[in-house]
Amino acid sequence: MQTTPLIEVKNVSVHFKAKNQLIEAVNNVSFDVYQGDIFGIIGSSGAGKSTLVRTLNQLAEPSSGQIIINGIDINTLKGRHLQAFRFQVGMIFQNFNLASSKTVFENIAFVLKAAGKKGDAVKNRVKELLALVGLSDKADAYPAELSGGQKQRVGIARALANEAKILLCDEATSALDPTTTSAILDLLKALNQKFGLTIVLITHEIDVVKKICNRVAVMSQGRIVEMNTTFNLFACPKQPFTQDFLNIDENTHLPDLIKQNAQGKLVRLRYINENTTQPILYQTALETQVAFNILHGFIEYFDDQALGNLVIALIGEPDNINHLITKLANQGVIIEEII
Repeated sequence: MQTTPLIEVKNVSVHFKAKNQLIEAVNNVSFDVYQGDIFGIIGSSGAGKSTLVRTLNQLAEPSSGQIIINGIDINTLKGRHLQAFRFQVGMIFQNFNLASSKTVFENIAFVLKAAGKKGDAVKNRVKELLALVGLSDKADAYPAELSGGQKQRVGIARALANEAKILLCDEATSALDPTTTSAILDLLKALNQKFGLTIVLITHEIDVVKKICNRVAVMSQGRIVEMNTTFNLFACPKQPFTQDFLNIDENTHLPDLIKQNAQGKLVRLRYINENTTQPILYQTALETQVAFNILHGFIEYFDDQALGNLVIALIGEPDNINHLITKLANQGVIIEEII
């Protein structure tokens, strides 16, 4: 288990004035990111996510607090030292940020030349990067000739051009359709696994976090309200804001007509890992002489971890139903009564 974080954010706040009013975009935020993490920061618009991620490469300067990356307090970096640091922290954006008058090759070559590379070193690296992102045949194309997904692949290649060890993603899939989003996330995950690339990803899209992140922080009004592994966050969110934002209840929402006509006690069950593959509900129902009717259900997978959701009506004597609920809880099933 890693003990030293690659990125340490310590009590960071970002304040700025707008129309004679002090805006607290980020308020006393702390978290760590480890080598090889895909760390998600999720929240609604205006939560402070974009401002926070921009402090990680000094595109935004903290009003207070420290950001330590690979043991260096980046707020102390100036001039060529800051430039050298930024080559190690690539960034991709929602709107791609490509130069429309430059070809794909030229867009990528530009950042290599800015780092002092010349001639064949540039040519060979661009060729390598285009192959890496699946665009070997697009070197001479202009951004206007590319699809949204292809533009973002160019953005990824450009961000990694100077052997970046950290990739910051600012709503990088928000402008893409679901199929293209999935393909870009697959590419990012492949790069993470192949190179040990550390990714900090901000998004308001819950499905993006589910698909790619191993750890997640939830932001609201400039603060982190909850942080956990992705699986644990969705399996058992602690804070009311998190539960509401992640639509925990809506995932298994029942129409009012079904609720009104359903017989028995309505409960929502959440199974974790091995419980999703075992007939524990059936066995426990037999033992307690309780019948059940399944009204809604599905299983989600987070890498090698499974999270099952089930809404059922329990039919039987009240004592037997309570006994069943207790036995299920003792086996690690999360149970909530539906009102």
